[in-house]
Amino acid sequence: MNSWVRSGALVGAPGLIAELGGDADALARDAGIDLAAFDDPDFPVPTGSVVSFLETAATACRCENFGLQLAQRQDMSLLGPLWVLMQSATTVGEMLDDLARYFMLHTTGALISVASTPRHLIWNYSLATGTGKDDRQTMELGIAILVQELRKVCPQWQPEQVSFRHNPSKDLRLHRKILGTNFLFNAERNAVFIDKTILTTPLHSGDPLAHQALASRLSAQRKQLPTLLSTQTETVIRSLLPVTTCDIAVVAKVLNLSTRSLQRNLTDADTSFSAMLDAVRADLALKYLRQSGLAVADIAEILGFSETSALTRAFGRWYGYSPRRARLSASGIS
Repeated sequence: MNSWVRSGALVGAPGLIAELGGDADALARDAGIDLAAFDDPDFPVPTGSVVSFLETAATACRCENFGLQLAQRQDMSLLGPLWVLMQSATTVGEMLDDLARYFMLHTTGALISVASTPRHLIWNYSLATGTGKDDRQTMELGIAILVQELRKVCPQWQPEQVSFRHNPSKDLRLHRKILGTNFLFNAERNAVFIDKTILTTPLHSGDPLAHQALASRLSAQRKQLPTLLSTQTETVIRSLLPVTTCDIAVVAKVLNLSTRSLQRNLTDADTSFSAMLDAVRADLALKYLRQSGLAVADIAEILGFSETSALTRAFGRWYGYSPRRARLSASGIS
């Protein structure tokens, strides 16, 4: 099933592209986006088309930090009904929990998961399988919007760390302005490390009664999503794979299901855990090779392969060519 996202994700893009000397209408048509999406923030747009649009806009405008520049023209109001819920939260922690829990109502093409350490809340962000080969602009846009929103509540706050899977830009001045000074490229994941001290910060717009009513409504909508379990499963796989063992027993435990129940429900959805894990590995392998400077051996370890040769064999099965060729191709070398 193709994933869709509200066209609010495109707010500000036509103006920015025009300022940079580009043609937003032509880029939208090339990406398969109906031009009506520029006038209606609730227009449904294929998620892959939005990802492609952002990447091609950056290339056409010769603007390596296009996503960050666009983030300065956007805020979380683009989330529509989800943003209404988040505004009624009473604390920063509750707001972030709302974002992670109900983001799939905004789109299933991008995935959010939250992990916890004694000091940090780790906000992980990624594209779903099949949504796009390159995601630099989408990742920097989404993470910048989150950081900007938290700074509205806590003006002196900055992330403990922001990590990106891709290579660094040549000019990092805008990264420092928006994200602070603690960022890491060629990382295992796209993530924001948020110190837990700000989670209890109250929100002036908080309204417990309204929050309860809105959360109940969105929970009912979430349960009706036909891809709910598969989206949850992929989200957990992507959050665990770079950092720990990722097998069906571990994922089932995170989802509070038995292994048998998870496999049965995935079978009912015409998939399986092994197929989903294989697809995520294939997607991440290509992104690491195309966008990062990580060594193939490091990529193999991140993806849970016992040795580099195992990744090379799997990559050949997925794409019909070698990891080396994928990296050379991304570098413009044939």
